[in-house]
Amino acid sequence: MDPKRNILRSATDFAAFTAENFISPGDVVVDATCGNGRDTLFLASRRPSKLYAFDIQASAVASTRELLISSGYRQQLCSGAFSLINASHSFIARYVKERPRVIMFNLGYLPGGSRAITTSASSTIEAVKASLSILNPGGLICVTMYSGHPEGAEEQEALLSFSSALDSSLYHVSTVTMINQRSHPPQNLFITSKAPY
Repeated sequence: MDPKRNILRSATDFAAFTAENFISPGDVVVDATCGNGRDTLFLASRRPSKLYAFDIQASAVASTRELLISSGYRQQLCSGAFSLINASHSFIARYVKERPRVIMFNLGYLPGGSRAITTSASSTIEAVKASLSILNPGGLICVTMYSGHPEGAEEQEALLSFSSALDSSLYHVSTVTMINQRSHPPQNLFITSKAPY
């Protein structure tokens, strides 16, 4: 990431900046909502040993695959080091058998796609619970939330309620909100598991 870029201008840039500080080459990483593939490409650039990307829409998975191939990652896709999965993020623990260091969620609907197809509170809560069960000690779950539409507002409320009740002896939880922006700006939710000392 460009060190001169103002990461506070974009919730997704702030999420990537935070995640970058948790990832080392050779880690396992997950994009739980690959969409058009921008977060997947960011994670790929961190040189993981294994990358998983999920989306319920086949068109999103296809777009992500095309972006990765055009960016030079055909070999990782062919070898299975990068796995693109056309399934709900709620099934993350079914597919991911390693301990990911970072799991990223960018909620809402597919940019340029149907706004009728969006992430939901129930499946996202299940996905975050599953993510917590497989997260590497000291790892990060990063969720970018959008409350500007009814499903997103319900989803954000559910996530904040769930995460605020997590055991503080096991997890650190924080949120970042652009408080002077209008029209329901995105909000970042970060959950880190406490590493054993």
